[in-house]
Amino acid sequence: KASKVAEFLLQIKAVKLSPNDPFVWASGINSPIYCDNRVTLSHPNIRTFIRQAYSEAILDHFGKPDAIAGVATGGIAQGALVAQELGVPFIYVRSSAKAHGMGNQIEGFYEEGQKIVVIEDLISTGGSSLKAVE
Repeated sequence: KASKVAEFLLQIKAVKLSPNDPFVWASGINSPIYCDNRVTLSHPNIRTFIRQAYSEAILDHFGKPDAIAGVATGGIAQGALVAQELGVPFIYVRSSAKAHGMGNQIEGFYEEGQKIVVIEDLISTGGSSLKAVE
């Protein structure tokens, strides 16, 4: 399934190359390649394939979770789609608490001890994913 996703990403030109002017990732890493996974959301057939592949992988590796958490912002849409597919609640995690309103870092209902699968759109060092889990 990974090779099919890669094929789709190339087909919709989500993969960008810039060897002379590298992209700066959120982790601070400079890279000649960038993959804009959000572009998949504009393509219903690809979005469906990815949603189903994510859901199948989660069930195969972890069983049915109590909830899905998307890491803001890129993991929110895919996370919500996967939660819908699995019929479980969805929450999302910001990199830091809001400075206004309720001041939440986590939006949505969850309880300590629940089995929650975290979905991130891109991972380089894993820092934002680990921070979301904490």
